[in-house]
Amino acid sequence: MKKIFQYLSLVLVILFSENSSLTAQSQDFSCGQHIILSKLLKDSTFKRLYDQEQRISSNTQYSSGAQNKGVLYKIPVVFHIVHNNGVEKIDRSQVLDALAILNRDLRALRADTATVDSLFKPLIADIEVEFVLATKAPDGTCFSGVTMTQTPYSYNNGDINGSDQVDAVMMYNDVFQGNWPGNEYLNVFVCGSVGTGIAGYTYYPSSFFGNTMNNGIWLRHDYCGSIGTGNPSGSKTFVHEVGHWLNLPHTWGSTNEPGLASNCSSDDGVADTPNTIGSQWCNYNETTCGSVANIENHMEYSPCRKMFTLGQKARMRTAVTSSLGGRSNLITAANHLATGIDTTAPFCKADFFANRYITCSGDSLYFQDYSYHNPISWSWDFSGANPAVSNLENLYTTYPSPGVFDVSLTSSGDSINFLTELKNDAVIVMDYNGEQLPFYEGFETINFNSPEWISNIGNWSVTDEVSYNGSYCLKVQNSGVAEGTKHVLESKTFDLSDSTKAYFNFKYAFARKNSTNNDYLKVLASNDCGKTWSVRKILQYSQLITAPDQNNFLPSFGDWREATITSLIGPFCVQNFRFKFEFESGGGNDLYIDNINISYENTTAINTSYKNEVSIFPNPANNNLTVSSSKIISELAVFDIMGKQVLSNKKVNSNTVNINTSKLSKGYYSISLKQGQEILIKSFMKN
Repeated sequence: MKKIFQYLSLVLVILFSENSSLTAQSQDFSCGQHIILSKLLKDSTFKRLYDQEQRISSNTQYSSGAQNKGVLYKIPVVFHIVHNNGVEKIDRSQVLDALAILNRDLRALRADTATVDSLFKPLIADIEVEFVLATKAPDGTCFSGVTMTQTPYSYNNGDINGSDQVDAVMMYNDVFQGNWPGNEYLNVFVCGSVGTGIAGYTYYPSSFFGNTMNNGIWLRHDYCGSIGTGNPSGSKTFVHEVGHWLNLPHTWGSTNEPGLASNCSSDDGVADTPNTIGSQWCNYNETTCGSVANIENHMEYSPCRKMFTLGQKARMRTAVTSSLGGRSNLITAANHLATGIDTTAPFCKADFFANRYITCSGDSLYFQDYSYHNPISWSWDFSGANPAVSNLENLYTTYPSPGVFDVSLTSSGDSINFLTELKNDAVIVMDYNGEQLPFYEGFETINFNSPEWISNIGNWSVTDEVSYNGSYCLKVQNSGVAEGTKHVLESKTFDLSDSTKAYFNFKYAFARKNSTNNDYLKVLASNDCGKTWSVRKILQYSQLITAPDQNNFLPSFGDWREATITSLIGPFCVQNFRFKFEFESGGGNDLYIDNINISYENTTAINTSYKNEVSIFPNPANNNLTVSSSKIISELAVFDIMGKQVLSNKKVNSNTVNINTSKLSKGYYSISLKQGQEILIKSFMKN
């Protein structure tokens, strides 16, 4: 049975529960678990396993066999980081933190355990179960216990079955591409999202179907550990889900709706957890169903969770040891040997990470050793940096000059065997003193993945299929990719320090395939060379759409629009300003961008070959518009925002043209100007 816990929403409710309606909370955050169970029970195989689970759960309270005091059960665990190169790509230190918190809470080693309410303190249980990072993959490959899988399915957009993420790990992870059997490892999938408003979910033992991976635990990245993207409050989610994985219901029973009076008629099957309706806050005097609630129990929703009970221990250890639940193979000596948790793992890999890989000249980067297992020596080689070499385990190093640089680390677990990890183009260093304004980019010449333009996430390219003007424009290959796929393009540095305000504009063209698509484009800016970013513009829904819904969109001239950013003021007027485009797929067509212009004047981006040759005034226009050029204008036409021609071709043969705009509706228009053999496009707005 799939357990779906809308924990993100509930944590937010916890924070503001004093001013909230419990009834509304229950309605808003119900997961419909009972509906799922009723459907699954119609399957004869599932019903048989579910009945087995009930037999596993019965008569286990305080039994000496189930508790087996002094016997520690160790379970191999693998963390699969399913990412698309976003913030969800957490590092190994965050994983280790999450694992340490889990084992601390299972072993009743919390510092605040001594503060548990006196009524329940005698029931505090050391579960005597520990989870240990595996050091061997299914094929025997030595690894760190953490895999990395790049896939758009890190964001599942409400599809909470996890199958896409399992498939991605099996096909694309960096350690072993194949099945990680659920009867050999606890598979923990850390993702960008695990369903709308959900922080984590798992399966009861009754849902165990052989050796597949589909009975693990799914966590949103910011609910994994207390450091990095995690936080101390959210870190309790992992402990809660492990409780479910080891056959514990919520303290009020098998629903996701705490606080309902009807919960008094259900139970969790554990004798020493008082019957309760379930709590989302820390009211230590809470009495429900005729008894004081154990609000500090890990299977509650309260923020003050600290303990499991002796009865819960018996149920959890029975789930581990019983063959009926499918978990018993995890604790065998043979499985410990196969997964590498029985002995000290040998040194087998040199590896490292930096806190970022793009920096500015003069800035420092922090490099951390991630070699495994148990390295004792390190030899770093930083080309172009200061220091250039080092024998420290972790260190800061500074790059004084722009460029693209390799980094290598040689490490060892003894004095004989040394391994080297070389990462080519590991660091991109921008010029701290950026390019002077005005800046124009028409994509006639461009070099991705250089200190000029960096595209390491998604699929950006320059195309000659279409353009606003010139021969080329920028294209995001969005059609056909999974919803939630992110595409990111970062710029070089610019010097905006000569003024207190700058203007940023560009042309774009986009069409949905249907009305359900929700693609969006963000423009972000940085005033510290990319260490931090701030959103300056968001185009989504109607703002992003420039043409009617269609398949295989290729923009015509009338499909282009202009976006203007006027918020580059004050703090953004620095020497090392950068910007980036971040486009997230919602199922629509490809996106096209052209004519990026940054200047100290609010001007429309134009091809540099025409710069300062044509002027349009007044803009916005009322009843009349004047077009003036240093070249002879031979023909002129006006088009509306949908590409419909609203003023027929007009023979001009003059440097100046006066246009009567009184009959035009309010909105944006484009003017096509023919000058000799060249055609120039300009835009204006009618008030």
